[in-house]
Amino acid sequence: MTAQVLFNPLTYIDRLTRGGFSPEQARASAEALEGAFAEGVATKSDVADLRAEIAASEARLRAEIAGVKTEIASVRTEIAGVRTEIAQAKNDTLRWVLTFILALVGAVFAIVKFVH
Repeated sequence: MTAQVLFNPLTYIDRLTRGGFSPEQARASAEALEGAFAEGVATKSDVADLRAEIAASEARLRAEIAGVKTEIASVRTEIAGVRTEIAQAKNDTLRWVLTFILALVGAVFAIVKFVH
């Protein structure tokens, strides 16, 4: 997890003033450092918010993936239907061609028989 920064500005100001800083300089430095810590450290609340956002994103992604899987299944069903229609059309065309050929052969035999 994140490290928690414990910062006591009064102790920090006291150390700086003992080290030669003016009280105003020490106070300004403490405020700046405290602000930097506050901005740069994630709180437990920040982490909890991020976890909630991640969980919500995961749920949305799972729902979208489920939707895509459903769409893929639908497309596969449509493709199977189209393949069936193509096979049926092929069979119908083949029957028509064979019927035409038989009729043509019959007509040729009739013409040959009629001519002789």
